[in-house]
Amino acid sequence: MAPLPHDQDLTSWLQLLSAIEDAEAGRGTDRLTEICLSVYSALATAQFQVTQLRARVHLLATSGPARTVIP
Repeated sequence: MAPLPHDQDLTSWLQLLSAIEDAEAGRGTDRLTEICLSVYSALATAQFQVTQLRARVHLLATSGPARTVIP
């Protein structure tokens, strides 16, 4: 998953802050809940990807040096 471009990232933060302000002002928590669930999902996906990368690195580290065949 590629990082968001700066303008999209900034928009996301502004949406989050707006949702927090709405919830604090008593205007409901639906949008805040939606954003939190989206963030939670993204974090779970990232954690899974990190776990996969760790497994691949471990496999490469324990498989010994790569053999290069020179004809």
